[in-house]
Amino acid sequence: MNNKRWWHPAIVYLFLLVTVIIVSWIGSVMQISRVEGNGELTLRSVLGVPGLRWAVRTAASSLAYAPVGNALMLFIAVGAGRGSGLFRALSRLRNLSPKERNAFYISMLVLIIYICLIVLGVFAGSHLLLGITGTLKGSPLYEGFMFLAMLAVCLPSLVYGLSTETFRTAADCADAFCTILSPFAHFLVTMLVAAQLLQTLEYTHIDALLGLTERSMQIVSFLIYWLPLPIIQLQSIKKKTGVK
Repeated sequence: MNNKRWWHPAIVYLFLLVTVIIVSWIGSVMQISRVEGNGELTLRSVLGVPGLRWAVRTAASSLAYAPVGNALMLFIAVGAGRGSGLFRALSRLRNLSPKERNAFYISMLVLIIYICLIVLGVFAGSHLLLGITGTLKGSPLYEGFMFLAMLAVCLPSLVYGLSTETFRTAADCADAFCTILSPFAHFLVTMLVAAQLLQTLEYTHIDALLGLTERSMQIVSFLIYWLPLPIIQLQSIKKKTGVK
């Protein structure tokens, strides 16, 4: 039996955060800087009065920069698919009962209708889901993609669950949607530390001094926020099954 245990991503990010704070302090003592445009970009320390004031003031608000809403909608969608039985039906299409098969066909019809409505919102009439310039940039489709994707899973899942009588009451639906929300608490804590880590990199100017562009930081932020998700899910599964 493999007794190797992985550190929780939040602990890893906390260690990186402490490292960044120490590096910023050492760098500020060494007065590391570089010319940036018409001015000078200096490494700032978090361990000074201004830095500590900034850290306390932004400790909670930094979470606003994290994609918490998208993560929650993702967990709800997966919970709906699993709780309704739709995901299970997808994995055994040839072994469905007549009732399950009919429910599956109806749910897929709902999904097709929903996709058609999305397509109409993009290409027809007033281009409801496009931006004011007629492009994807800043459009409801781009910025609300996770919400639309959640509905694409939740709607057919709801139909399938009701058709198979897996869902008998509104409480059954709510319970299914919350089926896998327990790992979300771990993910939320990880996002809080990750957000503080990213904000600290920006405050200290370490990102700019390393030559990271805005686009590069967007990629780094995406990876830092979302890479822990499969790790946390795997740890949750191992915990439930008793695997070490």
